[in-house]
Amino acid sequence: MPRSDSDSPEPRGRANRLTGSGSPETDDAAVAPSDEVESLAGRSSDVRPFPGREVYSREELQVLEDTTPFRVRDKVMASMERSFSDLRTRLTSHLRKGHYLAPAGVDYRRGKVGQGEHLDGLPYSFVDLPRYITEDECFTYRALFWWGDGVSFSLILGGDHLGIYRRRLLENLEILSALGVYVSLADNPWDWQRGKGLTVRAQPGKEPDLLRAFRKQSFLKCSRFLEFSDSEFRENRIDEAGLYTFQVLEPLVLS
Repeated sequence: MPRSDSDSPEPRGRANRLTGSGSPETDDAAVAPSDEVESLAGRSSDVRPFPGREVYSREELQVLEDTTPFRVRDKVMASMERSFSDLRTRLTSHLRKGHYLAPAGVDYRRGKVGQGEHLDGLPYSFVDLPRYITEDECFTYRALFWWGDGVSFSLILGGDHLGIYRRRLLENLEILSALGVYVSLADNPWDWQRGKGLTVRAQPGKEPDLLRAFRKQSFLKCSRFLEFSDSEFRENRIDEAGLYTFQVLEPLVLS
C-alpha cells in the first residue's frame, strides 16, 4: 500500500531545508554523504512496493501480452460460421430429395446454428440439420468445430427405429470403415471426446465392441473427424466434407 508521510524515505534534514525549518545542526547531521545516498538509492530499487506471492508464470505473462490468439480466434470463428452456413444450404437442398426412417416432426429445412466459449473450456460452433431432439428420441446430424480438437460430423439417432439403425450399421461396416467412420462408446450422445475407450472404428472385427456399447446405450452416434492438418480443413472445404459425410451415413436412415 502507499506509504504515509511518516514512512517517507527522504532524510528529515532534506525535508527541513525545503521547508525552511529545523536547526542547521539537525540538518547537517541528517544529510548522508553522497556515497551513502547512492547506496540507499540502489537498495530502494530492489524493494517491491507491493510484496506478495506471484501468481502468474513467465509463460502466462507472455500469453497475456500477446493479442494474436484473439485476432486469430475471431477470424477462425467467422470462417466457420460461413462454412456452416454453406453446409446448411447444401444439406437443405439434398434433404428435399430423400425419404427417411425418422420420427415425425424432424426439421429438414432450418436446423440450428450456434456457438459458445466453454465446451470443456474451449470455443466451439455447430450446425444441426436435420434436427430433432427430445428426451426419448433423436434424429440429428451435427457438424461441430471444437477449438483444439478439429471438426466432427455426427449422425445421432435414437427412438423407435434404433434397432434398425444398428442393424444397418453392422451390415455396412466394410464401407463405413473405408470412409473413416467411428461409433461413440460414451454414455451419452453429447460427449464429444474421442479416442481409446471413447470411440471405436466402424469396421469388420469390431462387432463385439459395438454390441457391448449397444447394450448400455439408448442411442447410436456415428462420426467422421477432420483434423486441422487435413486438406478439407486447410482448403476451407468443410461444407463439401459435411455433405459427403452425411451421404456416407445416409443408408442407415433411408426409408
